[in-house]
Amino acid sequence: MISELYAIDDLLVSSYDNVVTIGIQSKVAGVWSNPVPLDPSNIVSESLEIEQSICDDQELKIGGCIPSQLTLSLVDVAEDLSGKQIVVTVQSRYQGGIYPSDSLYPRDDLYPNTRITDPYVLFVGPIYSCKKTSNYRVKKLIAFDRMYYSSTIKCKNRVYNYLHIYDTSPFNFSMIMNWFFGKARIQFDPLSLINAGTELGMYDTYWQEIADNKTTFLDLYRWLCELNGVFLIEDTPTVLTGARARPRVIAPYQTVNQIYDISSYSINGFDYDDFVTKEIRWVQFEFNKGRNHGFFHVDPYEEYSRYDSDNLVLNSCGNWNNVEPIIENLEEAKSSDRTAKITGAVYRYRPFKASIFNRWWVQVGDRVRLPANDPEVSFIESIVLSRKIKGMYGMTVEIEAKGVEIMGKENDEEINESL
Repeated sequence: MISELYAIDDLLVSSYDNVVTIGIQSKVAGVWSNPVPLDPSNIVSESLEIEQSICDDQELKIGGCIPSQLTLSLVDVAEDLSGKQIVVTVQSRYQGGIYPSDSLYPRDDLYPNTRITDPYVLFVGPIYSCKKTSNYRVKKLIAFDRMYYSSTIKCKNRVYNYLHIYDTSPFNFSMIMNWFFGKARIQFDPLSLINAGTELGMYDTYWQEIADNKTTFLDLYRWLCELNGVFLIEDTPTVLTGARARPRVIAPYQTVNQIYDISSYSINGFDYDDFVTKEIRWVQFEFNKGRNHGFFHVDPYEEYSRYDSDNLVLNSCGNWNNVEPIIENLEEAKSSDRTAKITGAVYRYRPFKASIFNRWWVQVGDRVRLPANDPEVSFIESIVLSRKIKGMYGMTVEIEAKGVEIMGKENDEEINESL
């Protein structure tokens, strides 16, 4: 969330004046150069699309780790862009209440009674492809953020070898995250996570039997984040400072009471479901190669949601003594009110989709409230699980949260048998 821009939301929206800059970085001696802006005449401006998500499944899946994608059409660009990186920044002009000076004359970057925000980064990532289209003058560029790199690395044997090294000594979440995140070029400090110091008793033989040859680092990261009750996204820096992407941890349980009001939207791009998702009151993990289940629940659980995990990390643990503290930390936070990380009101939201004009400062993970022209529902309150930015000058921002009313309802009979 970009709190300082939410604070002047109405001023920014009323101006409708965004300045989007697209730059290309080259790597010289292992260091990315400063972005070199593309000439606007070489950009099919409304072709810009940036997609970002922490969960795009119909049912909620905690963990995130979904690569962001950029698509863009360029015209009359002969330069070879392979191996380079693209950076998209944005600034917004808005009406301020103070004149800079009575003696200043207007010019391109300074107008009386007008202010401009700092340059914020919308996207930064390596160019994946740049191909000619049926119109030979036009190239379609596709780029992903650096989270995509971890989806290209198979990790079955790497994790097995790591576990084999530490077979006789205990290791924790922080150790395994630091080891593997670094190998996938992700700089990440996991010490703030609830299970950072918790011992992780994975068995190398279990992992080798359970994991398949398609398992990637990205899968591993999602499972590690899920066991901390958070999402991870390769986020852009808030303000342009060398344009270096960094992971951002999204912990929804910390923002339950922080809701941002969005006053306006496109009426043709707004719809929502007629239900609010039910609280998650049953959470289940498999361990010991699926022979045992670890779970916690909050009574009553009938007619509420159930969260079932496919976590191979926990499934590779054979000892309940290693599983129990992980689950206990997810069940209750180390706070005075002992708020649960997954159960309770954390994931109560209304599935919706809205086009919110040029509000690029609304980010995935934000909790939002939108007015509804509905006598039965005054406001839509939800979580932004996905975001798509489209266009440069006529920018639109689509935000969305998919969901079902009751997750895991078909497993109620299995729950009754477990108790």
